[in-house]
Amino acid sequence: MILLVRILSGFAVAWLLAMVVSAPAPLLAQAAAVHTQLAARGLPADLTVAVESLAARAGAQGLPWEPLADKAIEGWAKHVPAARIVAAVRVFAGRMGEGRSAVRGAGVAEPDAALIRAAAEALGSGLAQPEIGAVVRAAPRLALAAPALTVAAALRAQGFSSEQAVAVVAESMRGGRTMTQLLDIPQAARAMQLQGMPPGEIGRRILRAPPHGTIMPGVPGMPPGGMLPGGMPPGGMPPPLPRQPIQPPIMLNPMP
Repeated sequence: MILLVRILSGFAVAWLLAMVVSAPAPLLAQAAAVHTQLAARGLPADLTVAVESLAARAGAQGLPWEPLADKAIEGWAKHVPAARIVAAVRVFAGRMGEGRSAVRGAGVAEPDAALIRAAAEALGSGLAQPEIGAVVRAAPRLALAAPALTVAAALRAQGFSSEQAVAVVAESMRGGRTMTQLLDIPQAARAMQLQGMPPGEIGRRILRAPPHGTIMPGVPGMPPGGMLPGGMPPGGMPPPLPRQPIQPPIMLNPMP
């Protein structure tokens, strides 16, 4: 593994040297930023150089480099072998390109970094490019597109099929749900899963909920607002913790 990373790093060094000679100032600044961020997190030199080269290639294609650095840092923090980190970063860089194509195909000529990243994560969860396009087109405003893709990816991770995840997210947006309500869907779906509901029934209950109310009334025995008098949900359990930002799991095994 170490030998493989060193071989890859050798090619990366040569590529970076060639880039330094011809790269415009923004790309040089990007390379410095990547190096600083990775070195600050303690990544070894060989791995840092390999990730830098992948980030530089992504930047040259107009893709964001930050998600690649984040993937490398997360993998290193989880003690993933360096060769697998490099492979995962390379795969994610490819997914960002595919995700950008899918978003552009949905009518967004210049997607920002957040939308490209969300599209790449959605691809990693199992959504196909046409399904990503369907979610983006369903967003009533562009600011909802990235969160919507993140929610769809989270539902896929919870066992929903791609078709079910896209339908729930797209129809929720068409029904007028706010961004906060949209981001609450995975938590509500998880609560229903704990009640033993299958994904299809969960999706139907979510879509039947009032567009400007809570989704939680779809859970058996859960009154409007999800709480009994006194702030306790059914069964006497403590209230749920505040919603946390959804972070799709890192995928460190490259797709075959």
